[in-house]
Amino acid sequence: MNRLFEPVYFDQNFLFWDYGIRIENNFKGYYHWHQCCEFLLVHQGQGTVVVNQHTFEIKRGMFFFFQPYQLHQVYADVSPEHPYVRSIFYADPLLIENQLRSFPSRHSRFEALWRSPNRANAYDLGHDVERMEWIFEQYEHAKRRGMREDIEELTLLFLQMINILPESDSNGSRKEIELKAKRALRYSETVMRWIEEHYHEEVSLEQLAEEIHLSPNYISRLFRQETGSNITDYLTARRIKQACRLLETTHLPVEQVGNEAGFGNVSYFIQLFKKVVGTTPLKYRHSKIQMHQDK
Repeated sequence: MNRLFEPVYFDQNFLFWDYGIRIENNFKGYYHWHQCCEFLLVHQGQGTVVVNQHTFEIKRGMFFFFQPYQLHQVYADVSPEHPYVRSIFYADPLLIENQLRSFPSRHSRFEALWRSPNRANAYDLGHDVERMEWIFEQYEHAKRRGMREDIEELTLLFLQMINILPESDSNGSRKEIELKAKRALRYSETVMRWIEEHYHEEVSLEQLAEEIHLSPNYISRLFRQETGSNITDYLTARRIKQACRLLETTHLPVEQVGNEAGFGNVSYFIQLFKKVVGTTPLKYRHSKIQMHQDK
């Protein structure tokens, strides 16, 4: 299993920018999160994005915003005939907020975008994809001219991008364009919701299948078809994510953190945590404490 926490290193830059990348083979998504926010624009491709217990289709014109530490997966079905082409960039949301303070309405919209809990920020831009692509192209040209750290160019990028995304309505709810029509939950979404309720318990595939009224093999196959991954990987990712939250926000002993995240064996928990996060639970906690002290 790949590392779940993927830190983004800015090397004194404001953005980590990756424009118009074309992938033709060997793209297998996995569950992960970053310490910063992530913007993803799909120019071409097919596949699935999993975020906040929802699955979304990858296609031209899809735009995704992932909040800091938000668990997500991007899986693309690629070949030379059907490549996955995307632009992606990472930024510190506090930097963006600071640049937008002179623009109150845009500032409040971005604040809701990255601070509101339980949001799956996925948008089907439709015809507006051409406007968004133009915005990205203009910033790429500025970057090539050596202006990538020009604060005016950054502010313009954020302002133009936010203008395309939908505003909240008079009731404070988003005018969501990612789900244009009501639809039944996919089987994978039903599985993820069940896991959200039971990940801290000792669970089995047989128990899950019984509650969903499908055979274990069939539900496993459906989950992989719809998400590109298996149920065990998702369950592990969700448990580790909870363990990280507890390590950051509580003083619970490591053994109790593992228990509350769904790991009954502390040795297995520590071993798995180190494998997928890259450090031990105790070192992870200490690094977060140090990070907050340095701010």
